[in-house]
Amino acid sequence: MEGNNNTNKIDIAVLGHILNEKIIFTDRQIYPVLGSPAAYSSACMASLGSKVGVVTKIGRGFPQSLLKVFDELMVNKDGVVIGKNSTNNELIYNACGNKTLRFVTKAEEIFFTDIPNSYFGAEIFYICPMDYEVNVKTIEKISNLGKIMAVDLGGYGGGTSDTHPEEKDGNEIKKLCPYFNIVKASIEDYYYIFGAHTCDEKEISRKLIGWGAEISAITLGEKGSFIKTKDNESYIPSFPIKRVVDQTGAGDCYSAGFLVSFLVNEDPYVSAMYATAATSYVVERSGGVVASRMPDMGEVEKRVKIIKNLMK
Repeated sequence: MEGNNNTNKIDIAVLGHILNEKIIFTDRQIYPVLGSPAAYSSACMASLGSKVGVVTKIGRGFPQSLLKVFDELMVNKDGVVIGKNSTNNELIYNACGNKTLRFVTKAEEIFFTDIPNSYFGAEIFYICPMDYEVNVKTIEKISNLGKIMAVDLGGYGGGTSDTHPEEKDGNEIKKLCPYFNIVKASIEDYYYIFGAHTCDEKEISRKLIGWGAEISAITLGEKGSFIKTKDNESYIPSFPIKRVVDQTGAGDCYSAGFLVSFLVNEDPYVSAMYATAATSYVVERSGGVVASRMPDMGEVEKRVKIIKNLMK
């Protein structure tokens, strides 16, 4: 394992593969880039002031320069396990901004035993795989720790997964919901899981809550996001951005803003405003997972005030 001498108790443990990524736009390419939900969310959470530890697997050939951002932002790397392979991929955007993901190589699965003992004091465990690398048995063991559990379903048949459910009944994620307090995904992820023609954020959220989740957060792109609990629901508007430069990592930084806020207030609707504000900064900048793309809490709170005014 790789360590960075950050032995303080962490707030949030993040599980999922990190990527050596090539981002391909219609007019340019960026490579090598540190990517993945685990990388983006960890960096953004740390930039917002939380103590974060990442659990992931990489091969010995993984570019060490890509890990410097974790040191810059003080993300704990005790959970970076050196295995046989790294996860390498190509993220391809078309002219409309839609993305296609292609895996070149994949790292090994992440298990409960890969979690360092120092992470067990975390208040939140956030599961955000690329492609099913954290299985249900591992999730069950983590849930037995009695902590707040959050998941991004993009890696369970959604947009980042290599394969998508043939049956659009949601049975795969139905098995996951009882383990999680917070279930987050984009509407695009749910197109893959439920089918584009039957994809309604309100209906999906009702299903997730009925299957055992406490909070459903669905990001809707320019339309903002939709939050539902057992008793309430609300749309949170997007922040009015003048120019979107790079959408890569937007959903992951939404999760980061949400969970960092939730640690303090445990209010999903307020947390969604912080999530939206954090996302707005990331899409205005480019370059993958780098410290310069990540907002601090002061910046986010300024835009939260604007979002609150938009909701009046």
